[in-house]
Formats: sequence, structure tokens, C-alpha cells
Amino acid sequence: MNKLIIASLLVSVLCFGFTFKFDGWIEYDFDKPTDVIKFTVNVSSFNVEFTTSGGFKRDNLVIPPYADKLWNNYWYFDEGFLSWSYGQMGVQLGVKRNSAGPGNTYKLFLEEKDFSYPTVRLLASGEKFKVETLWGGLRLFENASQPVKALNYRSLAFFPVEGLEIAYEDAVLYLHRFFDPYYFLVPIPIPGIQEFWHLNAPWGYSTTQLDDNSMVGAYVKYSDNRYSVYGEILLDDINMNRFLNPEGFQNPDKIAFLVGFTGKSGPYKVTFEVAGATAFTFERSTFSRPYEYVYFEGSNLPIEKNMIGYLHGENNIACSIALEYSNNGWSISTLYEGLIYGTRTPEKPWHDGTIPSGTHWLVGELTSQFSFKGRVAYTFKDLPEYLGELTVGFRFGFVGEKPFIGFDLSSLFDVNL
Repeated sequence: MNKLIIASLLVSVLCFGFTFKFDGWIEYDFDKPTDVIKFTVNVSSFNVEFTTSGGFKRDNLVIPPYADKLWNNYWYFDEGFLSWSYGQMGVQLGVKRNSAGPGNTYKLFLEEKDFSYPTVRLLASGEKFKVETLWGGLRLFENASQPVKALNYRSLAFFPVEGLEIAYEDAVLYLHRFFDPYYFLVPIPIPGIQEFWHLNAPWGYSTTQLDDNSMVGAYVKYSDNRYSVYGEILLDDINMNRFLNPEGFQNPDKIAFLVGFTGKSGPYKVTFEVAGATAFTFERSTFSRPYEYVYFEGSNLPIEKNMIGYLHGENNIACSIALEYSNNGWSISTLYEGLIYGTRTPEKPWHDGTIPSGTHWLVGELTSQFSFKGRVAYTFKDLPEYLGELTVGFRFGFVGEKPFIGFDLSSLFDVNL
């Protein structure tokens, strides 16, 4: 099979050529620089497209060997995957980053970060519906403190009238197995499959044997050729005591939410979004099960770089406004964000305490953070035939109390053999 894939790629390159893209940027926050150099190769033939990318980066989080000689840069592999589409069917297979949902600045279930992982993503659509099922393998090998880990995401969208999209979503993160075909293939809500495993039946397992963390949600989006309005909700844990035992103990609701608007007029575009999550959302509920909704549990990565879904994790509210302008080769983009957050401890159940009664939000010591990111770029025209694109940009802004400046360069080459 591997030889067949390699042979197919070689034939595609020789017959149809490929595109080679370079992306690079450097930023300096007046303390330490960060930079990325990325190379991407794309090969397309008929209904199949192959993409692979990687390069070098300095993030000041990973310190490589011979750091003094490499200026703290290390080699990284980004993506390598096949995409196939035919009519209303599509498949993505390989190692890649993933996102899902209607948001632009914020995504609740899956948000692209700097990490790619093995992925199988199936999509099918019709005149009135769209379905998607995705599997992602987050950790192939395990040790004493870090078990094998994987996730599944699924959505079913319905289009009752033109411009209106209503969708059901669910996701599950599970430990000690790399792939679960039931979550990937069985077309019933994921919490139902999770409960199926816990039945007192020959195929059942106790909750101490399976380490699954499921969540459900939905979004509504209405759009035309000028604007879109949308809203999304994620339920990490549904408090059924509210209905079954309203006078008794009330489990904390763990909810994330998003509302947004995007509008276009000529060369201008504006996006406004508000998102947030109540306390304890996405975190583990017991110390014995490291199933918090992060890529790497027990790491020193900032929450914003480690969450699988919503960027800021639990116990916060965020508001952002993005403005974009593009005309005659020039592009100007700005993003302003205000964030208020309290205690955020995805690895510590109930903020290292006991389970409280009722829903909690913005608890603990509150912190406010404001950030602004701007970019001015120019894309050159009248380029040689082999050079499909050349863009240079200047970056500036601040995150919290730290300002930064930077530059970026991207180019695209069409190679026909």
C-alpha cells in the first residue's frame, strides 16, 4: 500500500507538477524573539490532493540540542495528508490539524493549534443535510502517567431553508485505546454509546475501566452573501438533577458558548464574537483519570496553546472584534480582544477542591487581559509565471502588557515538469 501511494504521488508530480509554498515570520516582544519557517508542498490530480508541510521554529517552549548554534530553533513536522472528494463525498486521511464549528475567532469543539495528529475525517452532504465524523489519535504510546489517548468529533447539519443551518455536535476524548469504531461509525449520540459500554451486560465495562469524557452541543447559523450571524453551545456535563431531583444536590453545569456576527461590504469585513465557559468545563473530574480536554496533560504549555477546543479553556468570558481591508494588493487586518478569567486548572478536579453545588462562573481571583494584533501586508503583482504569489507583511500589537513587532514573508511557486 505504501509503495502504491508513493508511486501514485510520483506519477502525479511528473504529469501534473506541484506547488511549493514558503511561509516565514519573526516576532520580537522586546524580551525574546519567536520565529517560524515553513515549507509546504501540494500535489493535485483529478479528485485527489496531497499536502505535506514542515520546517523550523523558535517558540521558547522547546529547547533543542545545540540550542546556542541553532538560535533555539528546532525542526518540526506540521502536516501530511491526502484529501479526496467526489461529488458530495469527501475524505481526509493523514496527519493534520483540525477545526470545526461556525466561529471565526473562537471554536468550541476543535480549534487549530500548532499540533497535528493522525486523522480520518469523512464528510457527506446533500441538498438539505451535511454529516461529518472525525477520529483523531492524540497519543500512540503510553507511559505510567500518560496513557494512549484519542478523540472523536461528529456533526449533523440540517438546512431547512436557504441560508439557515442548524447542527447537532458531539465529541468524546478517551484513554487506553487508540481507536474506537463505535464512536466513529455508530450513528447515535456519543453519550448513548458511552452509556452502552457501562451497561450491566456481557459487553459492559465499569466506569473505572473506561476513561471517556463526552460532550454534546449545537449551533445555528444564518448567512447570505453579505453577512452571517451564528451561535453555538457546548455541554460538557448535563445536570440531570435539575429535572430528576430539583430539591437535592445540583451538579455544576459545565457549559461553553459562542455568539458571533460577520459582515462584508466591498473591501471591508468585520467580525464580532463573544465566547466563554463556566468553571470546571473541559477539566478532569477525578485525579485518577487524566481526560481533561487538552493535547498534553501535565505539561507547562499555556492553556491557550494546549486546549483541543475553546482557546481560553474554562471559567472565562472573551470578546473580540476583527476588522479587515483588502484592495489592490494591500491588506490590513486588526484583532482586538478583551478577556476576563478566573481559576483555570484543567488537571485539578474542582480547582483542587470538592465538587460544589450549582453552576459557577468567573470564580477565583479574576484577571483581565487585553490584546491587539495588527498586520499590514502587500501582495505583489506582475510576477514571473513560475511565481504564483509573493506577499510581505508587517506585524505589531500587544498581548497583556507585552508589545511586539514582526515581519512575515510568503511565496508560492508553481512547478510544472
